[in-house]
Amino acid sequence: MRKILVLAAILVITACGGQRVQLNNGTGLDLITVTVTIGENSQTWHDIEADKTFGSDIEFPSGATPILLEWETLAEQWSMEYISIDSAFAAKRISILFAPDEMSVNYSF
Repeated sequence: MRKILVLAAILVITACGGQRVQLNNGTGLDLITVTVTIGENSQTWHDIEADKTFGSDIEFPSGATPILLEWETLAEQWSMEYISIDSAFAAKRISILFAPDEMSVNYSF
């Protein structure tokens, strides 16, 4: 019984921990690829559905850092750039909502 409780606790902690950077596809479109570049670090995802949230543990360097977000459908490509706050590297979670005409970045400390 004790082993089951310990395993359940580990699963809950793992599931709730999630990734540090959460991205949300607010484009209303299914996307072929999404690439985020933060400073010199980059990650790409494939086949992202409309309104889907996905994440990464990509690192933020200290200081204000450019965030470049690029995504594409079968017909079009978009990109947006944003400069993070100086203390982004210290945030517990960073949420990025993106759409063709805006990018919103929120930090949780």
